Amino acid sequence: MYRQPVLPRLGSSKLITTWILLTIAASFVAVIDGGWLATWASLVPSRILRGEVWRLVTWPLIEPGAISLVLTCFTIYRFGGDLAHRWGDRRLRSFILQLVLVAAVGTSLVTLLLGVDLYGRLGGLAVCDVLVIAWARQFPLQPLTLYGLVTLQGQALVNVTVGTAVVFAFFYGPLSSAPELIACFAAAAYPRGLLAR
Repeated sequence: MYRQPVLPRLGSSKLITTWILLTIAASFVAVIDGGWLATWASLVPSRILRGEVWRLVTWPLIEPGAISLVLTCFTIYRFGGDLAHRWGDRRLRSFILQLVLVAAVGTSLVTLLLGVDLYGRLGGLAVCDVLVIAWARQFPLQPLTLYGLVTLQGQALVNVTVGTAVVFAFFYGPLSSAPELIACFAAAAYPRGLLAR
């Protein structure tokens, strides 16, 4: 018989607690500071190419809306918490940084090749996708029920997550969804040997 796992306690992982608090604080500051922090931290490939390299990792830390903030923090808590428990904070931090960098560098290269630029991307949707995919690959037999409608696990959850990113790209444009698309495909293709260590 399947037993629903108990959610990790906030504070059980220093990385997860710090990540959530930093995301909440940065998002609130970005709302009240007149746009300075959001402008300074956003993913803008042309500014990265001019040396503003911090943008490669700061863009997922600010959520532009209340619903996305709640969703991102819950995803970090739920899926990141399980991964931190299994892998440890150090390994999870390394994994997330690798995929955030891949998404940011990949997006920058695509915009450079196409001769266009993004206005500035913010938000942790790419990180949410990465966490869900990594969780599904790390716990392939663990079911996840979505909205009480469908239960998925393992590769099916990976496929639905990637498919959802593709649908968003279809509606919002592949360039504006490039960070999420690149992050999803990178997480799905991450070497299984490295993922399972």
